[in-house]
Amino acid sequence: MRSIYILIAVAGIALIAISQFSERVELTGWYSYTEGKAVSEKEAKKMLVFIGTDSCSICKRFKTFFNSNKTAMEFIKENFIPVYVDAAKEKPPVPVTFVPVFCVGFADNLSCFSAVEPGELMEYLKQYSQ
Repeated sequence: MRSIYILIAVAGIALIAISQFSERVELTGWYSYTEGKAVSEKEAKKMLVFIGTDSCSICKRFKTFFNSNKTAMEFIKENFIPVYVDAAKEKPPVPVTFVPVFCVGFADNLSCFSAVEPGELMEYLKQYSQ
């Protein structure tokens, strides 16, 4: 009987872990790198490139923030062309060893940095928008 409880507990923990990693958060209003690069060149406006993956928990936090924070997205769209690159599915425009990575600039001159919290990212972006 005890082994059944242990088996149920292990299965429950495994299901929770799988659901955490498989839950995908889609970004709305963001361009692919190719699309964003073209818009950036046409409008002579810097890109904000968010390099992440679906399995990254910090990336999910940023995606949720961008989708739910209208003020932040208005600021980003006013000052940058928002671009998302899924590093697990396509080659990022710059070499990365971890995610999330954020880059600001034009395709041939991107300045990259990392941020752990959305507030930290927004402070960086305020500096880059000036």
